[in-house]
Amino acid sequence: MIKVTKETINDCARNLMFELAPGQDELILEDFASVLAQIDFLKSIPGVDQAEPMTFPYREHQRWMREDKPEKPLSSKVALGNSKTRLGNQVKLPKVVGNKNDQMDE
Repeated sequence: MIKVTKETINDCARNLMFELAPGQDELILEDFASVLAQIDFLKSIPGVDQAEPMTFPYREHQRWMREDKPEKPLSSKVALGNSKTRLGNQVKLPKVVGNKNDQMDE
């Protein structure tokens, strides 16, 4: 397993086009230490490697789930019927991701 260091965190941030504030890499490093400690704890549980993975958690309760059947999609008029703000045939949402140079729309 790769050892998580401040350099690793900063490299990942750069690759994801994030700019970390001073000290954030240390906070993230502390979080990783906590996560890795939890993973080590889980590894220490006897028989954990023999447990069957739960890939579909609703297997026992599948009887109440409907069969997935292809249907005709809603028209844009019907789909947009509950939207308060629209931009053409799309729902207009507030911007939630941007960079420091973007201006917030009010």
